Amino acid sequence: MSILLTCNAGSVNTRLAAFDAQTLERTAHTRTHNAAECAEWLCSAGVGGVVAVGHRVVHGGQEFTQPVVITDAVFTSLRELIPLAPLHQPASLKLIEQAQKLYPNVPHVACFDTAFHHTIPEPERRFPLPGKYYKEGVMRYGFHGLSYQHVADKLQDFPANVTKWRVIVAHLGGGSSACAMKNLQSVDSTMGFSTLDGLMMGTRCGALDPGVLLYLLNEKRMSVPELSDLLYHESGLKGVSGISADMQELLQSTSSQAHEAVELYCNLAAKEIAALLPALGGLDALVFTGGIGENVAPIRDRVIKLLRWVGEFEVYVIPTDEEIVIAKTCQRFIQPAAATAMAAYP
Repeated sequence: MSILLTCNAGSVNTRLAAFDAQTLERTAHTRTHNAAECAEWLCSAGVGGVVAVGHRVVHGGQEFTQPVVITDAVFTSLRELIPLAPLHQPASLKLIEQAQKLYPNVPHVACFDTAFHHTIPEPERRFPLPGKYYKEGVMRYGFHGLSYQHVADKLQDFPANVTKWRVIVAHLGGGSSACAMKNLQSVDSTMGFSTLDGLMMGTRCGALDPGVLLYLLNEKRMSVPELSDLLYHESGLKGVSGISADMQELLQSTSSQAHEAVELYCNLAAKEIAALLPALGGLDALVFTGGIGENVAPIRDRVIKLLRWVGEFEVYVIPTDEEIVIAKTCQRFIQPAAATAMAAYP
């Protein structure tokens, strides 16, 4: 059997999956915490017959708007993007290095979370800063693109002509964002320059007045590493509740801080989703995905209730599957039509 191996490195843990290269049937999967554990699983699981390895890479910058075979030059470019995604990019690169050592003679394909959003019009990409910063890459990129691609693929199977719908997809989980879609393409997103923007998350703050950052730097004398740790690891549900980043745990808690964290999460989610409406001119369907979006009905209900002033819209829950998106991409790269691209791989 020919196997497609997918590596989905997140900020906390990593998911690996093996697929039959012809049928895309999932044959094995696991969740690990670091590159060493990944290598241990790959060896112990005896995943053989690997014909390609696909990698989720959070940030593709301005250069990578499509999947690409990872060459030395590509890897160098991805390393240069670490400052744009310091929480995720290093983990992805470590896993790429580890996987290339284990499978040196097959193509390794980078699939980018930012790529799905390359269809966002330029005016929506810009910040109100001097133009030189935009030229340097200080712009709104958008993230969770592999998840949104999967939802868009699934919506194509719906009986109605959803390509004409005005759709907002809410990816709610440890990392949370929302994406506005026209013709099942991204036209706006709540996440911008970094994975800190937009909705409140498990440990990340979401949208925050930049004046707060200046205050913390100047008045509280916080260092940049301390500030980074606060925004990425000690804020969001965890920071507000003082208990946990786990939504289920907070919903079961009797703590007033837990209640406040849940309420704030829902309010901010509705607020950020509503901010996408101008890009669509209305709303025909709201789709929930991600760990919270798929599994925590009380949160869905609260967000929907806060948005009912918009009017009538359909509501769907579509489980995300970033790994199948990566596997489909790898499958395209190993098919005859991709022979030209593959010939360039050493």
